[in-house]
Amino acid sequence: FFKSYAKQWQISAEDSIFSTIQNRHLAVLETLKKFEKDSSILDIGCGTGQLAIEASSMGWDATGVDFAEEMIEIALNNNKKSETNTEFITESIYEYDAKGKKYDVISAQGFIEYISLEQLDEFFGLLRGLLKDSGMIAIGSRNRLFNLVSFNEFTELENALGTTDKIINESVILQTSSSQKDAIAKLRKLNAEYTQPTKHPETGIKVDVRHQFTPADLITRIEKYGFKVTAIYPVHFHALPVQLMNETEIKTFHKNLARHISECFITSQNFVPYSSSYVMEAGI
Repeated sequence: FFKSYAKQWQISAEDSIFSTIQNRHLAVLETLKKFEKDSSILDIGCGTGQLAIEASSMGWDATGVDFAEEMIEIALNNNKKSETNTEFITESIYEYDAKGKKYDVISAQGFIEYISLEQLDEFFGLLRGLLKDSGMIAIGSRNRLFNLVSFNEFTELENALGTTDKIINESVILQTSSSQKDAIAKLRKLNAEYTQPTKHPETGIKVDVRHQFTPADLITRIEKYGFKVTAIYPVHFHALPVQLMNETEIKTFHKNLARHISECFITSQNFVPYSSSYVMEAGI
């Protein structure tokens, strides 16, 4: 799918009003702010390369890895146009040889939703080997909490799975906590690891499986590998009915509002329950 989707991915990333891809990148930039600008970043599943290129333009030693040659081809062209020194590699992260190099920051956006839970465990183990002792990861995830307010087949799915009360509980924690630190501490105590459905409703992305994780669930999965979660950044805020997104006027208003929240409230956990995705930051 991603081999055939490269051109559309580039178009989505360049949306002048609002792009979920750019919103995720803005969240990762919050993590980059915590390091010196000559630090190193590895962007896994880098797509058409915008995040790695932006980091490189800021003075970072940036590497992007993607298994799809079609994505890397566009990324290399974007790199040439931007006149940066980003390194792009066509490789699966499961076969990537860093030749002993370790990174200050490792990002993976639009990645973990497409791999099996067994591959996810392997992935977090790989990250430990690629990350410096003082490093941080920034992992993007589709947001299972959003199923509570989408009022569609995803909501019905959670009812059938009996997870609605758990989703409500997590959402209340994010809404009522006084800070990121407070919210994460409370979510951590839930020790959650929810069952994934065997069939996923259609999302417009033509793949068989597209996982979602609640923040508490992902905290549990990440911290099993010695990481400590430090922030949860909202991505793609939804204030309007998802069923009306095909109406041009509604869609434009939605994009403008989502961009405003992205630019002004990227560090606020309060917006996470109403966002279709989030980026989770963690250190060792």
